[in-house]
Amino acid sequence: MIAIHLFLTFCKFSLLCFGGGYMLIPLLTAEFVGEGKLLTVERFGNLVSISQLTPGPVGINTATFTGFLQGGFRGSLAATAGLVFPTLILAGLAISFINANKDKKWLQGILYGARLGAAGLIIFAVVIFARMSVLTGELQWGKVPQISITGILITAISFVLTAKFKWKTTWIILVSGAIGAVLVPLIG
Repeated sequence: MIAIHLFLTFCKFSLLCFGGGYMLIPLLTAEFVGEGKLLTVERFGNLVSISQLTPGPVGINTATFTGFLQGGFRGSLAATAGLVFPTLILAGLAISFINANKDKKWLQGILYGARLGAAGLIIFAVVIFARMSVLTGELQWGKVPQISITGILITAISFVLTAKFKWKTTWIILVSGAIGAVLVPLIG
């Protein structure tokens, strides 16, 4: 029963999630993260970080790990299959449709709007990550959150290494983890 639930849940995510694995972050957070749910915010942050280090897209890795936590090996298979199955069908249909209508202004408008929607979801994912790492303590409207100096420092270093020096994602995660291992015990 858990495997069927995971398959259907991740099918739903696949149908709602355009633009890549990071579009899954808000959906996964709503479904699996929080008090009384499968994952704590901290554990979810760790899950996403680990999925960056393993081969494959973040969405697949996150689905596999979340499925494993909920239903073991069968759960991981069901969640992964649920995420992939609709995408294979929809991608084939979308490519055919886009190729047949690529010069139409209304299609260009749809694709432009979809990119903007994807940008909004990515920004929301950034806010979630900031709440898990840069901002500490309980976030409440009207109150200034506590800011993690270590979080700001590692985020800034990661940004510079990516934007200026074009480092690969794996190296950014590894270096960030090493810096965190040194600074968190010292600074917090």
